[in-house]
Amino acid sequence: MRLNATTNMPLNRLPESKPDLKKDKQDVVIPAIEMTDLCKVYSGETPVNALHNANLEVHDNEFFTLLGPSGCGKSTLLRLIAGFETVTSGNLKLFGEELSALPPEKRPINTVFQHYSLFPHMTVLENVAFGLRRQGKSERDAKMTAKEMLDLVQLDQYAQRYPKQLSGGQQQRVALARALAPHPRVLLLDEPLSALDLKLRQSMRVELKRLQRETSITFVFVTHDQEEALAMSDRIAVLSNGRIQQVSDPATIYEHPENRFVADFIGDANFFDAKIDKVDGEFTRYRLSTGDILLGPTTEARSEGAEVSIFFRPEKATVSLDLTGGLRGRVKDILYLGDSTEYRIYLADQSEISLKAENLKDGSPLAEVGTDVAVSVDPNAIRVLSR
Repeated sequence: MRLNATTNMPLNRLPESKPDLKKDKQDVVIPAIEMTDLCKVYSGETPVNALHNANLEVHDNEFFTLLGPSGCGKSTLLRLIAGFETVTSGNLKLFGEELSALPPEKRPINTVFQHYSLFPHMTVLENVAFGLRRQGKSERDAKMTAKEMLDLVQLDQYAQRYPKQLSGGQQQRVALARALAPHPRVLLLDEPLSALDLKLRQSMRVELKRLQRETSITFVFVTHDQEEALAMSDRIAVLSNGRIQQVSDPATIYEHPENRFVADFIGDANFFDAKIDKVDGEFTRYRLSTGDILLGPTTEARSEGAEVSIFFRPEKATVSLDLTGGLRGRVKDILYLGDSTEYRIYLADQSEISLKAENLKDGSPLAEVGTDVAVSVDPNAIRVLSR
């Protein structure tokens, strides 16, 4: 194991930069970031409420993601944590200490942006060491730490190259090394992968997750990419119109969304307005506007005749040429996806649903455009939302 000559710690782990503030005297866990009724209003002729009464806790040593469409407030929230924007009202704490009055340069927080902002006239090593020298580190200590950070992001062999000699993914890793070098307590990442192509984004997901795990630093990641959030996060906060819609782990967000926005934004979903036809213990018969019946789970406080919205994910259904059961429809479009095919299907009332199915062994689809099919859904795959 390679050791840091100064700290005698393994090179693949950052030295602990903060006192043990995770617990107070009563052994109550203190969040890395805690916000209470946090609001941000941009003044002007027409004030803009960018963030409404946000209440959120980010755990220490967590990969936490803020997810939502453009303009939902996720970058505003990140900028409030960083200190680039001032809080309109509410409280914002870092490990129990109020942050609102602290300027950005005094916060033990670093940020990685979409655009890496590397100095083109400096080598990779000099870029990483730059912030350390500004903190008053000696030239020797700054270079030693910079080399350790480049080793951590697996770029030590590129130390003497210039940014223009690196690929986009390598430049992003240099930016990460520079942000990690001062050993921040929290690292903020504002859509850092959006400028990369698909293959690089996929490889950088693995890289970021590894860095968070090895450094034990709290990462707060902003993205509009649902797949990115699901693949990388310990927990996700979904935002819409400046409000937090749901906070949970990726599987719960995807499988059990709390409202229609979350269900629709995270992945694909087929929605139906329905009435409860009959409650029979564990399962309920839901009657669709087409007259078809879907069997799904029984939910609390739902009586026969109640109006609800139900949905299922495209991959949770099966398509069959056997028309003796399920929802009847006709294939409108077929989208070949390589390992699977997406089917767009018209139902009797001309509403459209989609489902995904694995291709046959020869790669051919299960049905052709214009084919009449039946769609079957496992009752346990049906999810129920209030209208």
